Amino acid sequence: MKIFNLPDLGEGLSEAEIHEWYVQAGDRVKTDQPMVAMETAKAIVDVPSPFTGKINKLYGQPGDIINTGSPLVSFETESTGTVVGNLASSDIILTEPAVIPTPLATHLNKVKALPVVRNLAKQLKIDLNLIQGTGKNGVITSEDVVHAANQQNNHSVSSFQEESLRSVRRVMATTMSQAHKEVVPVTIYDDADIYAWQENSDITLRIIRALITACQTEPSLNAWFDGKNFKRQLHDTINLGLAMDTLDGLFVPVIKDIAKFSNQTLRQQIEDYKVQVQNRSIKQENLQEATIVLSNFGMFAGRYASPIVVPPTVAILATGRIRDTVVAYQGQAAVHRIIPLSLTFDHRAITGGEATRFMRALINDLQLAK
Repeated sequence: MKIFNLPDLGEGLSEAEIHEWYVQAGDRVKTDQPMVAMETAKAIVDVPSPFTGKINKLYGQPGDIINTGSPLVSFETESTGTVVGNLASSDIILTEPAVIPTPLATHLNKVKALPVVRNLAKQLKIDLNLIQGTGKNGVITSEDVVHAANQQNNHSVSSFQEESLRSVRRVMATTMSQAHKEVVPVTIYDDADIYAWQENSDITLRIIRALITACQTEPSLNAWFDGKNFKRQLHDTINLGLAMDTLDGLFVPVIKDIAKFSNQTLRQQIEDYKVQVQNRSIKQENLQEATIVLSNFGMFAGRYASPIVVPPTVAILATGRIRDTVVAYQGQAAVHRIIPLSLTFDHRAITGGEATRFMRALINDLQLAK
């Protein structure tokens, strides 16, 4: 009997969750045949069989967490097999025949969707055979599945009553709990008047450029803090974490040394990260080493917030929904566009003076005509 341990599914991840078994004890499998779908913090990965033989035992049920290097499957082998190589990850579109001919699906020869989309469809009890994909080459997207669920059930995804936190949401819950225990947070609020902005200004890029200026003016907020040893490390380069919301949970991809980017390349990097986050193909290295974080929650709703500082960073800036407001301008009432700003900092490492100087530099830059 041979025992197959869970391999490293990429970028040194320490664990993965069993998403779905494709086999069961007693089944005969061939080398490279997919056995199980494992879900990590960033992808759903099919793990192939390293042997040809009979499955003796499965170590775990869907929803169980398996540590890298721990037993996953035991075999009665018929051959020496091969070493597990590259594992199929969630950026590979799975194509399967449509299994149920219906009036809505007779025009579909194949069902094409990412593993994460299939996972969502399974959770929402949606038959992918009934959906016309709106993605490239007819690929079914998450939005297609959510739309079908809303039509079928006449209520939103959020109306489901109970679910176990898994994968990204599980990591998010753990991270936020730890941050709550460690950080001493203080949040300051203010507004920036963007009346002087040129038409069609890229809001995100303007905020990022202002944040760069603020970090250069008050470098103490672009830092890491070691709370155990009470050491603060100031950084010369700005590695900006951008909070991105998905159906699976919160991702914070990091743009390294943002000051070196032109506006065009910076915008392209942001768009690339959006795609990688949505299809769960972003590399682990691009989710690490942020020195300060930006959350643009205002693209959805809300004016002010109390965003969470996640160690070792010491500050996070959140921008609310832009609104028209009556202001005093040159001695008269005028209607100007306003960006609400919320800056949370770790008071163990940052003083109120440092935080407010940062905020002042940020606002001054945002209010310039560029």
